[in-house]
Amino acid sequence: MSKEKMACKGTLWVGRIVGVALVGLVFFLPAILQWYAGFRFLTKWDQTVITVAFYCCTVVIGWALWGLDGILRRILRGEVFVRQNVRAIRQIQWCCALVGVITGLTCFAYLPLVFLAVIMGFLFLVVDVVGHVMDAAVTLREENDLTI
Repeated sequence: MSKEKMACKGTLWVGRIVGVALVGLVFFLPAILQWYAGFRFLTKWDQTVITVAFYCCTVVIGWALWGLDGILRRILRGEVFVRQNVRAIRQIQWCCALVGVITGLTCFAYLPLVFLAVIMGFLFLVVDVVGHVMDAAVTLREENDLTI
């Protein structure tokens, strides 16, 4: 197996492990947040806002991980420059934007979330560029396939 395929399989499994960890956090977040609030002096309102934001972000992150999993599985099958991958990249891009908006709106309850909002905004831009490059590559491949 080539180094590229091994790296792709590694990324696939890391993404799946992150998904499992995310599911675990869904169940353990209240206890973790209660423990954290003990020394960060978070009010009940702050804890509620953080919890709601986390659960909203969990759904969005799960959707992004699903898109990433699909891209990686297609790459392992040799389907790199296909429209499905472009759609999945766009899906991930908008997931980044949505997490950025959610954390940006909730940073009043916990200020460090502003850093996550900025990071997700930057990631949105990076994934947007990757999406445009991938779209151009798919268009070139499609045109090339029509050329005899």
